[in-house]
Amino acid sequence: MKRIPLPRPRGFTLIEVLVAVTLLMGVSAALVRVMMLSFETKEIVTTVNDRYHEGRQVMVRILRELRMSLLFAEVPEEKREEDPAQVTRFVGQEDEIYFASTAHLRIHAESHESDQAEFAYFLRNGDHKSGYNGKTLYRRESKRLDDKPDRGGTIWPVIEGVKEFKLEYWDDTKEIGDNAWQRSWDSEDNDLLPKRVRVTLVIEQKNGKKPIRFVGQAAPRIRRPISVVDAYVKPKTSQGQARKQAQDTNKALLESGSNATVDVPKVTK
Repeated sequence: MKRIPLPRPRGFTLIEVLVAVTLLMGVSAALVRVMMLSFETKEIVTTVNDRYHEGRQVMVRILRELRMSLLFAEVPEEKREEDPAQVTRFVGQEDEIYFASTAHLRIHAESHESDQAEFAYFLRNGDHKSGYNGKTLYRRESKRLDDKPDRGGTIWPVIEGVKEFKLEYWDDTKEIGDNAWQRSWDSEDNDLLPKRVRVTLVIEQKNGKKPIRFVGQAAPRIRRPISVVDAYVKPKTSQGQARKQAQDTNKALLESGSNATVDVPKVTK
């Protein structure tokens, strides 16, 4: 019986192996390059987004505190309960400002603080190790109102790389026929807060990219000084008003099923 030779398994030639390895290296290099570009793009986008977020948060905080700014009228010396008396003042320049506001947030429970505090914003030279050439915007906060509104409290940097920090104050008395945006404001001269405050913040980006510009306006809710003395004066109640209040209270108690009654107080002059 004649044997039929089986075909030998044929392997790859050296040229075929070299061509396959070359193609594999080319595809791998292309994939690595695409991944590197995607990581670089992600880092650039993240850096830009973080910078935008940083600027927006600073603007939100400044505008919120300006919107809740206030002034207290001077208390007569015979009616003062503390010495020295509290002094509130709104003083704004083109690149710095300090004022009193009700925007303070209490972090610790049962702390001897209220929502009233003194705030200030100003520019100073920053740390060049941060990678920015611009100045640093600082914030000052004093948790209690005192007789020195222009100093005291804690100071810390808010944002670095500030190319421009500009403040403008709207004077409604010059709204017609004149430029109402003023470069400065002092509550002692005007005896009230500005109708609006326009804040312009320009911050740098790293690697020489185009600066980011933010512009916002805040309108203080209470422009005129608040009289603390008038707030503590109790309104006079007549005998008829006292009787009406007692009758309404007794009616409400009766409807609720209670047998208790309230006598009509006697109002003395």
